[in-house]
This record gives sequence, C-alpha cells and structure tokens, in this order.
Amino acid sequence: MIRLAAALFLALVAAPALAEDASPIAVWGEDSGTLPPEYAWSYTVTFTTDRRVTVEYCKGYADTAPGCATVKKRLTKASFAAFQAELAPLALGLLEDPARTDPDPPIGGGAFFGKLNVDGEDVALPAFPVDEDKPQVDAILQVLQDYTPAGQVAAAEKQSKAP
Repeated sequence: MIRLAAALFLALVAAPALAEDASPIAVWGEDSGTLPPEYAWSYTVTFTTDRRVTVEYCKGYADTAPGCATVKKRLTKASFAAFQAELAPLALGLLEDPARTDPDPPIGGGAFFGKLNVDGEDVALPAFPVDEDKPQVDAILQVLQDYTPAGQVAAAEKQSKAP
C-alpha cells in the first residue's frame, strides 16, 4: 500500500513528460439526474498529464455531436504545478482509504462525481459517498473544480445542441 501511495504522489507531483498520448490523471463531472431528454444534461472535465483540461458537455442523452460538444484548454505550467501540489496530499488520503458509496443514496436530482487515475488504476470519487467520506471527496472535487478554467464548461454547453 505504501508503494502504491508513493507512486500516486510521484505521478501527481512529478513534472509530466509531454507525450503523444497524454494520460488522464483526474476526471470530475456533474449531471442533471434522470429527466426527460429536453431537460437532461451532463458534462465531464478531464485533466491529463500534458496539462490539458477537456470538457465534454452533452444535452439530452446524446453521446456524440451535435448533442455533445468538447472544449479543450491547457493549464499554464505554474497552474498545473499548483494543481498537482494541491491534489497530491488529498489523493494520497483517498488511495490509503478509498471513499465508499452510500448504500442508500438519495433518489432523483443531479450529482457531482469524479475519479483519479493512479498508474492506470481508477480511484472513485462517488457521487454519494457515506457521511464519513464526504469531506474527503468534496475536498478533492473542489480542487478539480477550482482548476477547471473559468468559462470552459459554459463554452461547451453553448456549443452543444439540444435534442
């Protein structure tokens, strides 16, 4: 477990090498919950090792264009380093004690969710964690939201077409 925790820390803190195939390191998103197609929406925000932040926003229950739109931006080196430094200690805690999903989640309504990718393995940030794990999940989701470039989700929403 300590070896895996050290790998996570190094993966999040070490300067990422620019590669042709950037690896995802974190994903967060939100959805509207179960609604009729004309009101339903969802989006995901993906952070990759090459400093890219990709937002995919879908209206209705679409999974391709024109119902879905994608907007990509790149964090500055300084912003990406700050992102990694802020995320690393929280991620280590999550890896050592994974968040558990509430066995009796609320019914209806939207939710925030996410995951961290550590050495090719996903560590979930459940939409409805048990009460004890909620502060940990919320803290990580807040970091992910804080480092999503301002206006990027709104830009993707504007480009996606309603059903």
